[in-house]
Amino acid sequence: MIIGPNAVILGYVLRSIPNSDFSMGDFGGRLRLQKIIYLVEAFGVYLGYGFSWYLRGPYCTSLTRAGLELEQVASEIPDNARAQFLRKAARERFDRCVRFIGSIMDGPNDLDRLEIAASVHLLAKDSALSKKDIFGRIVSKMPQGHTSREQLGRHCDDMWDRLVGHSLVSDDARDPGPAQRQAGGAQGSGYRVTAVPEHMDRIMGAMTDYQQYGDVALAVTMKDIHDSRQELRANSPPAFMHRPNEVEQLAPDPDLDGLITRVLRQYG
Repeated sequence: MIIGPNAVILGYVLRSIPNSDFSMGDFGGRLRLQKIIYLVEAFGVYLGYGFSWYLRGPYCTSLTRAGLELEQVASEIPDNARAQFLRKAARERFDRCVRFIGSIMDGPNDLDRLEIAASVHLLAKDSALSKKDIFGRIVSKMPQGHTSREQLGRHCDDMWDRLVGHSLVSDDARDPGPAQRQAGGAQGSGYRVTAVPEHMDRIMGAMTDYQQYGDVALAVTMKDIHDSRQELRANSPPAFMHRPNEVEQLAPDPDLDGLITRVLRQYG
């Protein structure tokens, strides 16, 4: 199987963030990965991943692929591994993000505020939605479980205020203009994803032997759509986060460099 250096770097980044327990075997683990890395980039530390709006907020298929690669080598990354970025500005931004994530997660399975923070940021930055409509869109997509709609709404308010405090969102409760009202009007008929294997191993086993991690990532994405039982709308335009020109680099580190070399020799 082919595993690139980005998987190792991703592992070092996750080791540096509280409650980022890595797992690709369940939806919660994959959601945690997506939202944490989105927030790292939202704080200004670009790692090379481009996100669009998905069923449950920001999502990047290439990050899913990197996560699947990391899964093969995660045991080789030391528990005390930490990401040290080359640029001082990146280090400072990353530290701010680490503190932010630590303040909104009481444990690895405390995902509501993490999901809401990432979703609020993407829609506030890359859509014409009003603050009220942003909150409504986010809450409507979250499952009805132990958290009430009222509590989710309070989380939205809280995450908005926190993002404003970090200058990541402008405190502007926009009113919808004509273009937005038109875009938010009648939508076309929906469609559902069907005939998806129930178990991840059936997806993985069909593709990993052929090193088709891109196809595996797509299959995982389709499975999550299927399992969510949510109807997709063909004419619901996704919001895209604009990508910087350069990916932030980690500072030279003998342990990191040695692990990347071993991984490339073994899996490259």
